[in-house]
Amino acid sequence: MRLALRLLLVLAFPGLLSAQYQFRHLNNFNHLTEDSRLYAQDSVFHTGIRPFNRLQLGISNELKKVRTEKGWWHRKLWQERLITVSDQDYSFSIDPLVNFQYGYEENADYRFINTRGFILEGRIGQKFSFYSTFLENQARFPTYISNYAQLRRVIPGQGSLTRPFGAGGYDYSFFTGELSYQANKYFTFTAGQGRNFFGEGYRSMLLSDASFSYPFFRIETNVWKFKYVNLWAQLYDTRKEAQVNEGILAKKYLSSHLLSIAINDRWNLGLFESIVYGDTNQLQGLDASFFNPIVFYRPVEFAVGSRGGNALMGLQTSYKFNKARMIYGQFILDEFQLSSITAGEGSWVNKYGWQLGFKDYDAWGVKGLFQRLEYNAARPYTYSHRVVLTNYAHYGSPLAHPWGANFHELVFQNIYKKARWEGELHLSYGIRGNDPKGENWGSDVYQSYESRMQDEGNQIAQGAKGDYFFLNFRVAYVVNPASGLKLETGFRFRSFETELGNTVSPMLEGQSLLFIFGLRTDLYNSYYDL
Repeated sequence: MRLALRLLLVLAFPGLLSAQYQFRHLNNFNHLTEDSRLYAQDSVFHTGIRPFNRLQLGISNELKKVRTEKGWWHRKLWQERLITVSDQDYSFSIDPLVNFQYGYEENADYRFINTRGFILEGRIGQKFSFYSTFLENQARFPTYISNYAQLRRVIPGQGSLTRPFGAGGYDYSFFTGELSYQANKYFTFTAGQGRNFFGEGYRSMLLSDASFSYPFFRIETNVWKFKYVNLWAQLYDTRKEAQVNEGILAKKYLSSHLLSIAINDRWNLGLFESIVYGDTNQLQGLDASFFNPIVFYRPVEFAVGSRGGNALMGLQTSYKFNKARMIYGQFILDEFQLSSITAGEGSWVNKYGWQLGFKDYDAWGVKGLFQRLEYNAARPYTYSHRVVLTNYAHYGSPLAHPWGANFHELVFQNIYKKARWEGELHLSYGIRGNDPKGENWGSDVYQSYESRMQDEGNQIAQGAKGDYFFLNFRVAYVVNPASGLKLETGFRFRSFETELGNTVSPMLEGQSLLFIFGLRTDLYNSYYDL
């Protein structure tokens, strides 16, 4: 009864405060203004580990009080969350989530996304915070997304196993939920179903948020200028041939460490390692070293046998200039032989990738303008493994760069925000090697590297080589900043063609021009530049 009375009071008098989950949601647009202030200052904050912790940012979990002179309907539509309840001991908020997008694809049919759902956020006491989302979706996607869904049985990054809906459409669901416990200023524990991102880039060569959500447990340790992240996750393989019993997905497990070191207020260095473990028959137990929070996986892999898991190592670094300018980079090492590298023979064993980027907040002195120039590359067979189950992927999508491997990519991103208006111009150009049917030239991480075409002479973009181009332009008006509701319009153009035509790889070929208009709640990143 007491809670019901409080709820009625809050709906009638929303001058009370509303709670937010301790970590910010992974979104490239909604936090640009906040990030521009963060990057402009000289402070020790580990920006290469996302999502950001609001408490470590110095941002209160409570929203500001809102003015009450406007009517209830006006406030709920334009300013506030739908339902907010706050107390000294607890608080929560509820908002609807929608995505009503309609568009037309040239030389095809109309396209649409129809999404309905909710998000619940809040806290219990001063140490526990939580959020939960659920989305029910029906959609008819551009041709290349539909082809991907047919091949991998998943909407990349957005949906679980797909069900047919009408003519050429899909019915799918998306869900996340996390519970976080801030033990003290040193330790934070988080468990749930979600995604993580390591790096400063639009892409990540270490771990990105382009795949579907997964169950995980994360420990963050902050001591002096060090931040150490332990991440354990359960991953799934959607391939029918990987199922032990019909309808039951094969499981595998991820354990990752990232040690971030603030050399000074401007320079950051991060050391990364990760291992994916699983067995095709789902009979073997996990080695105890898998749960060790400070072990080095590559020596352990050698000790227990290299066939026991897929280990990767990497590093990332960034340097911050004045006025929120930053250069950054990453390097991921899957396997290599020093003698093969020095010999220059293009051995398949040399599997690695790298990133180099520059980003600028308030670029050219224009407040609210963000620009990024980024280069990414990965050699053939990077992230793949002898046993496909233990590749560096989850639910039909790579865990790092969504193109998999065997590519060069250049990204030019422009975002402008002023008041409630925002615009985006995104350009991507790539040189990619695709896999002709029945062949494995190293782009698809869902092929075993033992089926490689050759041992030597391997180079980036081998196989069915082609040029990739992606252009995304959109303009949006933010209807409600508190919930992220936006009205937007724009278009997307994608082109990838090779001389050999369509192939078996998920990076399917062809051209797509899509015009879009819609109303959506912008909560997570969505990647259509596949």
